[in-house]
Amino acid sequence: MTLLLETSSTKELRICLAKGVLMVDHKSPFPIVIHIQEGSINLNIAGVMHTMTKGDLIGIEGAIIHNLKATENSIIRLSIHKKDHMERVQNVLNTN
Repeated sequence: MTLLLETSSTKELRICLAKGVLMVDHKSPFPIVIHIQEGSINLNIAGVMHTMTKGDLIGIEGAIIHNLKATENSIIRLSIHKKDHMERVQNVLNTN
């Protein structure tokens, strides 16, 4: 995971996932935006499955349980709130 940019309101992160990597159920205290830059993922938001491919973008409100699985080697741009912590995201990645 790499911090790409930090603004007065957001942190923009790049997450590289190998095919088959699962980010288990988790939630953010703030809204997030997921943008698929390469590859594809299956994203489960509160029990609703979304297949996302290169170029797709989705927002998730805070406190909503979600998980994802990389169906190809993937690069994700994750936008998180300035007050959110990269360590929280890293902890989810580490549970794989």
